[in-house]
Amino acid sequence: MNSTVSQLTQQWAKLFKPPERLSLSEWAEKHFYLSTQFATRNGLVKLHGWQREIFDSFTDPRTTEVSCMLGIQLTKTLFIQAAIAYVIAEDPGPILLLEPKESDAQTFSKKRLKPMLEASPKLRSVMLNDTSKDSTILSKDFPGGNITAVSALVPGNLAGRTIRYLMCDETDKYELSAGKAGDPIGLAKGRTTNFGSLRKIVQTCSPTEQGTSRIALAYDNSDQRKPWVPCPKCGHFQILKFEQVKWGEKLPKELRGTDGDVPGPTFYQCVSCEKFWNDIERRKACELTQWRAERPFKGHAGFWISHLYSPWNSLEDLATDFLQAKRNRETLKVFITERLAELWKEDGTVPDDQILYERREEYAWGQDAVVPSRGLFLVASVDVQENPPRLESSVFAFGRERECWLIDHQVIHCHAADRAETLLPVTAPELWAELDRRVLQHQYLHESGNWMSIWLMAVDTGMRPQPVYDFVLRHPQPHYNAAGGISVPSFRSVVPIKGNDDQYKIVSQISKETAARNRQNIRIVSIGTPRCKTVIFDNLRYVKPDPDGKAVPDCWHFPKVERAYFEGLCSERRVIKADGSVVWQKVNPRNEPLDLAVYARAAYSMVGADHFKEATWLEFERQLKPTDRPNVPTAAKMPTQPSQPRAPQRRTGTYSGF
Repeated sequence: MNSTVSQLTQQWAKLFKPPERLSLSEWAEKHFYLSTQFATRNGLVKLHGWQREIFDSFTDPRTTEVSCMLGIQLTKTLFIQAAIAYVIAEDPGPILLLEPKESDAQTFSKKRLKPMLEASPKLRSVMLNDTSKDSTILSKDFPGGNITAVSALVPGNLAGRTIRYLMCDETDKYELSAGKAGDPIGLAKGRTTNFGSLRKIVQTCSPTEQGTSRIALAYDNSDQRKPWVPCPKCGHFQILKFEQVKWGEKLPKELRGTDGDVPGPTFYQCVSCEKFWNDIERRKACELTQWRAERPFKGHAGFWISHLYSPWNSLEDLATDFLQAKRNRETLKVFITERLAELWKEDGTVPDDQILYERREEYAWGQDAVVPSRGLFLVASVDVQENPPRLESSVFAFGRERECWLIDHQVIHCHAADRAETLLPVTAPELWAELDRRVLQHQYLHESGNWMSIWLMAVDTGMRPQPVYDFVLRHPQPHYNAAGGISVPSFRSVVPIKGNDDQYKIVSQISKETAARNRQNIRIVSIGTPRCKTVIFDNLRYVKPDPDGKAVPDCWHFPKVERAYFEGLCSERRVIKADGSVVWQKVNPRNEPLDLAVYARAAYSMVGADHFKEATWLEFERQLKPTDRPNVPTAAKMPTQPSQPRAPQRRTGTYSGF
């Protein structure tokens, strides 16, 4: 009988035993299961040493906010997933997951949330029995709480909610404002107020540009923790920096290897003893990471870490990626921000028009231009100006890796027949007929002896869009697919464009078909002018023509044009305002050359050249093989764009520009 009483006592004691209180890292390694739908394997997660403190900050009762400025694929999304799983299973409450776009929210729900719930037994019994009529792809209820995934673009998604847990994913991809309501993160944070010290706010992203990066601002407001690791040789603790990664001639001869590969064997050099670590030693050191804060803790934990701590990449991989990235300022920017998790710094200085003027090159331009041999297709850009009324147009030849040449630049205006001193307005058909004759229908001689026609002309709709629409309707237009893609199957195509404030995309968006019906089915392509100008100014400032005439990626070549052209090309400067927004301020009133360069770079993207495969470039070069009959038109066929499934079309007559 005493045995029976003892067993009953033990069973009753279990009922009154307080629930197990584990940190998030402990809980995840015990209950959080990976799925091959979002990971490389199935089974319980196994965290690396440097990941634990990041995870545990979520369950630290002193912490209300966590900001993670990390390299890509370095635990950001996994951390959010594990935190959501913990809330569902252990500490329920309303969760709001904020993604840049609704499509991102849907992807997270389908590719991350659903497989996570199915893979983890502790979650499966809670969530898969949910029969709530309110549950959808983007919203699910669970006992004691719910989770909703929304886009940061729509202010209505952030209003009328009371939330305890706010998960902000990829914050630097959010728009500056959710409509007229203001900053989306600020709006969402306001919905957590009722929970006071019980609320949890998580922000994760790789950094972008200095002055505009949301995650950098959040990290600056935190206690700024950084990972320190001990040297395997001398024990000195240090933060891993890319400048200490050594390969090739930076290594002693005995470590370089015998094959002479670049980068070949790669090592990390200790800043103290100057001895070299191999990858095995580096990974072991990273398992002993100590997070050290650089500012006092006031409830906001911040974490920074780069791919130098990654167990999934080797030092040689990083060195190889760097050597490839540094050839191009844009790819270098991606390496700096996404792999090293460091801010890209722009000083806002404009290119020097005098330097550009002095580096002009000798090649024929204008109506009698001869397109240099590496120029493989032509695009034109048009700006509409009303004071005085005129059309300004530039023609650029583009080649591989965005190398380009200014081929023609014209200011077109027309006088009234009865009053020679009177200029016709921009609405006059005669003005647009001149543009058609002098630019769009004009053919330019290529150095090979072939003739080239303009592939795509981009025309700014400006303040007077109707004459632009009328001009567009008289010519071929691009094709637009349901996914938002553009193809340009016909030469001498014309597309109406307008600029917007998109800082991340060159081709920002395309007007919807419903709106186009009011314009005789004309679709307008919006150009991210801040993004375009940043790219062009970087190229003009940092990329120079090769003195031996060799190909240089992203190089802009100019003929012997007048000084005023370069003053217009360098007419604006980039300024970061106090609220983080970027504006472009004029330093010269005449900025038409810059606008035309922006439209031309956008046209390059619209024809799909950013993603041409090698076969397409080879087809361009095949068409432009030197002919034995200079100045005589040759037959040419039009290569299809990579996105087109159909075979190349045959065209007879002069070279089509494709």
